[in-house]
Amino acid sequence: MKKIALWPIIKASFTDIYENLGWVLFMSVIWSGFAAPFLFAIFPGNLSTPLRIILGSSVIVLGPATAGCYYIANKLIKRELVEWRDFFYAFKKFFWKAAALTLILITAIAILLVNFIFYFQMHSPFIKVLSIVWLYVIIFLGIMQTYMFPLLIEQDTGIKKIVKRSFLLSIDNIGITLVIFLIVTALLIICILTGVGALLVMMGMKSFFDTRTSLSVMEKYEDAPEL
Repeated sequence: MKKIALWPIIKASFTDIYENLGWVLFMSVIWSGFAAPFLFAIFPGNLSTPLRIILGSSVIVLGPATAGCYYIANKLIKRELVEWRDFFYAFKKFFWKAAALTLILITAIAILLVNFIFYFQMHSPFIKVLSIVWLYVIIFLGIMQTYMFPLLIEQDTGIKKIVKRSFLLSIDNIGITLVIFLIVTALLIICILTGVGALLVMMGMKSFFDTRTSLSVMEKYEDAPEL
């Protein structure tokens, strides 16, 4: 089984972003348009409950929009011809699987956050310390997400297999995946803090990093039996 080097993945990811900056901007802007209603729904504000519910229902298109970005990144990394229509092709093709994957992720993170807050508010110092375990699980979910959408695009398999394979790839390549996750998280934080940066490069950048990492790691298992 071949060994995967970390630095070439990082270098190639930044090169991908630089060489395809126009597509990075396109993906990030169009994804932000789909994500904006959902973000308005969950952020604090003076919105009425019915309006929050209406805006929150837009979460159903968040996954397909994400799939559209990862589909373009996959084709560009493979040096294939890409058109703006490819985003909507992937949006339609992977709609239900991407929507289900996103809802599973959001639901899991929400449950884990509620558990963390609940146990952290306990008076027992021992319980407070144990509550940190929930944060570790949330972080691991973030690490697993590195592979989820790239696997959806590359293999177009069922949700159960995507989750299982993402888990196994994360466990077996925890060092590389953790570093990539931390790099992407740091870049996303910088994008969010700059405001405009979040709109212009966030999802485009993340899709290139995750796709490049996933394709590089999966080369390690080319001759291995299917998971």
